[in-house]
Amino acid sequence: MAEGAFLSSLVDRLSTTALSGITSLWGVKEQVDSLIHELQAVECFLKDADLREIRRQATSNNNWFWLHSLRDAAYDAEDLIESVELHEGRYHTLNPLLQPLNSYRFAKQINEIKSRFQSIIDGWAKNASMLRELRDMSSSSSSVTSAADSLWRRSSCHLGDDVVVGREEEAGMIIDRLLRCTAHREVVGIVGMGGVGKTTLASLVYNKVSAIQTGGTSLRPDSPKGTSSRSSVEMYFDACAWVPVGQNADALGLLKITSAQIGVELNSTQVAAAKNAMFRFLQHKKYLIVLDDIWTTETWLELSEAFPKSTNGSKILLTTRSKEIAVSADPSSLPYELDPLSEELSFQLFITKVFGLNHVDTTSCPPQLKDVGHQLSKKCGGLPLALVVLGGLLSGKEKQFEVWRNILKSMKWSNYEAGNQCLEILALSYSCLPYHMKLCFMYLGAFKEETEISVSKLIKLWIGDDFIPQQDGKTREETANDYLHELIQRCLVQPLLPAHKQGFKRVRIHGLLCELARSEARESRFFYCENGDAVSRAEGKYYRRLALHTKLIAFHELSNSEKLRSLLIFPGVIESCVITVGHQALRPFSRAFCHAFFLFPLWGFQHNILEQLTSMQYIRVLELEGHERLACDLKSVQSNLNHLRYMSLRNTNLGEFPFPESNFPLLQTLDIRGTFIRKLPGILESLDTLRHIYLNWRVSLDIRRLTNLQTLHGVIILPNSQAERNLMALTNLRKLRFRTWRGVEYRPESPNGFDIDRYNAQSSMGNENHALAESLRQLGNLHSIFIMMPFASFQPITSDIVQAVTSHEQLHKLKLQGRVHRNLLLEDPHFSCIKSITLSGSWIVLSPMESLGSLTTLYELKLKDDALRCSEVSCLQNSFPELRYLKISGLKKLRVFHVGNGSFPNLTRFSIHDCTEFLSTVEVMEHATRLQVLKIKEMPSVLPDVTDFCHSRNINLIS
Repeated sequence: MAEGAFLSSLVDRLSTTALSGITSLWGVKEQVDSLIHELQAVECFLKDADLREIRRQATSNNNWFWLHSLRDAAYDAEDLIESVELHEGRYHTLNPLLQPLNSYRFAKQINEIKSRFQSIIDGWAKNASMLRELRDMSSSSSSVTSAADSLWRRSSCHLGDDVVVGREEEAGMIIDRLLRCTAHREVVGIVGMGGVGKTTLASLVYNKVSAIQTGGTSLRPDSPKGTSSRSSVEMYFDACAWVPVGQNADALGLLKITSAQIGVELNSTQVAAAKNAMFRFLQHKKYLIVLDDIWTTETWLELSEAFPKSTNGSKILLTTRSKEIAVSADPSSLPYELDPLSEELSFQLFITKVFGLNHVDTTSCPPQLKDVGHQLSKKCGGLPLALVVLGGLLSGKEKQFEVWRNILKSMKWSNYEAGNQCLEILALSYSCLPYHMKLCFMYLGAFKEETEISVSKLIKLWIGDDFIPQQDGKTREETANDYLHELIQRCLVQPLLPAHKQGFKRVRIHGLLCELARSEARESRFFYCENGDAVSRAEGKYYRRLALHTKLIAFHELSNSEKLRSLLIFPGVIESCVITVGHQALRPFSRAFCHAFFLFPLWGFQHNILEQLTSMQYIRVLELEGHERLACDLKSVQSNLNHLRYMSLRNTNLGEFPFPESNFPLLQTLDIRGTFIRKLPGILESLDTLRHIYLNWRVSLDIRRLTNLQTLHGVIILPNSQAERNLMALTNLRKLRFRTWRGVEYRPESPNGFDIDRYNAQSSMGNENHALAESLRQLGNLHSIFIMMPFASFQPITSDIVQAVTSHEQLHKLKLQGRVHRNLLLEDPHFSCIKSITLSGSWIVLSPMESLGSLTTLYELKLKDDALRCSEVSCLQNSFPELRYLKISGLKKLRVFHVGNGSFPNLTRFSIHDCTEFLSTVEVMEHATRLQVLKIKEMPSVLPDVTDFCHSRNINLIS
């Protein structure tokens, strides 16, 4: 972690107006100012301490405890700040006679922390000469280290002049673009995470362009291994050069490297003059320049000034870890995004390196080594750099099953010199991150490698643990989303993006990047991820966050648990484990996902965790999702949860809220879905901090004061009720999911929440709908809405209710469950911005497809469970121009779908389930010329025809 940046954030918090108000009240402003001064002094002193070389040298000289001591003191300062901020309002109302006592206590705590900082500085002062030496060594060696890493990366990525595995198709497409005649200079970008093979692919492309016509075979000293001479390239280009840019780019030096290859003399020592000379030389030439490994937009902008925007078909090929750089270099040119290799290609590359082959031949691997070899190559997650490193490691060892199996069991990249260098290369992307984004990245190391992580939950957890700063004009959720996109742009996180989706709901992190995140997190005491190694009591007490994964827990005691902000315990496989809480017994669950305070089944884990919750006064996030086998309601667990921001009791089957007498002054997210809770503490109804609340369709909640809510899920809105009137006050709502009854008497005591035998004939549907529609019309920030009208209500969802929300410009997702008014989708639907529509149980008897087909923004359409009750539907020509995903399920009467010419031009995924009478599957597929996936279930009669069609069109069939 960036120690200096962490201290800077503490200084900002100490300087806030809220805290200043408290210090004025207490009369301890001098102490606070003194602490700020102390922190700023240490921050300046540590300006270089975040450099990896200094940290590595500090460790090797047994001086690492200095940085540990600094972090511990800074964490304690943060704890103190949080406590003061939390109790601000309380101190304004204190008895004046008690204020001196509180002033004394606060001043004493400040002085203790100041003394610790001073002691650390004194310790540093005694070794100032060593620190200066480290600092000087770091500044002089950083560029050398970067260059060495770059050289090692290039040499290790190449097996030989002709052996590159799995990139032939991408190489062919890039070559076509380079040789294509264009009226402007085109920049072709290759984007991907570190070690994915960008340089290798660029080298392969360069070699193949050179080999199109015969030419020399000598190597240029500045070209990567395997790059041929320029003579044949110049059959197509007048000038060409390979430029290794790197992280610490020296513009003048790079221009001289370029000039040596294209034949222009640069005698100037000024960058501007060198760029002008290069520009004049290339102005009337057709050139090909390869800029390998660009790290910043500024580097690109500076170098690009030397390359004229010719109209003769000149090309620039650049490689980068940042998609933003590639796009900004040429917005009209789509970059190539390299994905990791498949498991089969990974095994091929791995075996080729292990056995030192100059061609791909997996038959060289003995049969007894193939299974363990596949497992070893899978450990690399498709990353060519890792495959080459691991293959090189095994190439020098005996080719025996026991040897390979032992390596597999103890596989940890940091245990090997080459593996460490591999991690160092990946760490270059991490080291460039701003402070808050480093926290977010390290946080991802808490999850299992290659685990699919919910974006929505991840963002809430980041915010809950206070990683996301408040920015002007943005919600924290929007800022967190920007951070996630930035991590994706830098190829540190992989989005799981279905072909039919515009956005993504899940992400994952590559296994090596996960190990990097854990290594950085443990090194900076951000959190510790237990993966089989025992955590000493002395070491464990310093961590504010713990993540536990293994079946046999080696961390036997939660020392200093009152300091914990987060405790993550991921699932084991034994569900019979018993966790004792006082005199009660809990049988945990078998599900998993989460952060902060997690209780998952673990072999042999019988610690009094929940009892220790009472001492965890700084706990911020409480995640109990999935405890289906709780043997009690936990109502005896009373805890001080004043710092809690996030609480999930989802799918716990709890009958009562477990913390009825606790206060939650900072709570932001509450999730009680999948529980039988019927009553929440009244204090929750007045929390202006609540932003996301997920109910269970049973709780009645007064929402009128929850004006900062962004998500309201699982609420019941009855006609003429207070909730219906109060809904209009929630103008910050982004997501709304509610159930309403119209024309039926609602009965909470009934198993289904309503009584279908008692029809509320006294209600006026017109007035009911008008009041609800008027409330919905005020929610102008809605992005997503789900309206449920139970079938037993005997009333449809009317057009005035739907039009009240679809008129909002930001609404992009609409779900309707229940009967809809027969004319709702036949009239102009006013769905100008809708991207996703789901209809379920709608009982539409007249085809709505002509109207829906006219929506130019619709990406996704789902029709389920008798949404349509007609036998034929049809759409006009050129309908559904942007639709990517169509799902029809449980439409028992639908037989024929007449599709107009030019319809479904962008459909990539078509799902059809349990539509036993449907005969038009092939007709829809014939018009969907870009269809990639057909998923079909419970329709055996159409499978033969569909199978043949999919085979002829190379469509992936899932049945």
